[in-house]
Amino acid sequence: MEKIFVVIATSLRRTSLLINKSLKSVYSQKKINPYIINVIIVDDNRNKEEFIKVKREVSKLRRKFRLKNNQFRTYVIKNKKTRFNSGTGAWNTAIDFIYKKNKNSYIAFLDDDDWFNELYLYHLKNSIKKNNFIAIFSPIRWIFKNYYLDFKIDYKELKPREFFIRNPGVQASNMCFRVDILKVIGGFDENLSSTTDRDLMIRFLTYCIENNINTDNIKIIDYLGVYYNATNNNSVTKDLNKKHRGLDNFYKKYISIFSKKDLAISLKRAKRLFKYEKTIDYFNNLP
Repeated sequence: MEKIFVVIATSLRRTSLLINKSLKSVYSQKKINPYIINVIIVDDNRNKEEFIKVKREVSKLRRKFRLKNNQFRTYVIKNKKTRFNSGTGAWNTAIDFIYKKNKNSYIAFLDDDDWFNELYLYHLKNSIKKNNFIAIFSPIRWIFKNYYLDFKIDYKELKPREFFIRNPGVQASNMCFRVDILKVIGGFDENLSSTTDRDLMIRFLTYCIENNINTDNIKIIDYLGVYYNATNNNSVTKDLNKKHRGLDNFYKKYISIFSKKDLAISLKRAKRLFKYEKTIDYFNNLP
C-alpha cells in the first residue's frame, strides 16, 4: 500500500494554529489506518526558537492523542530552499524529502491554518487503492466570520486556461498528488510569492495534455474534505505587497502563452480581489 504524506508548511509564528487546527485535524482522522499516514511539518519561521517550539508542541499533541511512534509518524524539518517568500520552498523541501523515501507515495498538502474534514484521508486512501490516480482533489469550504462558501470542482474546468483566468476551486489544502508527478513538473515555482497553487495547476494540466493523460487519471472525490480559514489576516493572501509581486511574476511567466482576452479577464479579477492595478498595456510594453 502506497503511503500518504500530509505536508504542512508553517511560518509567521502560527504554531498555535498549526497544532490546534491543521495537525489536530490530521490526528483526528476516522476510518484510516494511522500506520500508512506520515506527516511532514516544514518550518519556515524567521525566529529560530519557533522550530524548537513546534517540535515541543507536536510532541505534546501526540501524547494527548496517545499515538505510537509509527502512527501518523511525524517529521519536523526545516525549509532548505527559498525561505520567507511563500510556501513554495517549504513544499519543495518536503517533496524532495518524500521522494527519497518513497517514489510511489502521495502528498496531501495542508496550510497550517486550514483543517481536514474527519474522513478526508479515508477518501484519499480509497481513491488511491482503487485506481492509482495521479492527482486527487476535494471540494473545499471557505470559513468566514459569519458565513461560509463551498467550492466544488468540475472536471470540465481542469484546463490550464481556467487556472490562468481564475481559481476553479483547487488550492494548496485540497490538492493531493503522486510525488513522482510533482518531481516531473518541477514542484512549486519558488520565484512566486503568491498565486503558487494556480501556477502549479497550469503546469500540471499542461503536462497532462502533452503526455495524453486525460481526466480518467484524475479523481475529484465527492466529499467536502477541507476547510479553509478565510478569516486569518496573517497570510500571504492578505499581504497585498507579496500578492502583487507574485501576480507580476505570474503574468510575466504566462503572457506569451495565453491570449490578450484571457489576460484581460484575469487582470479584472485581480483588481477586484487584490487591488492589482497593472493593465494589459503595461504587460504589452514589457521588453
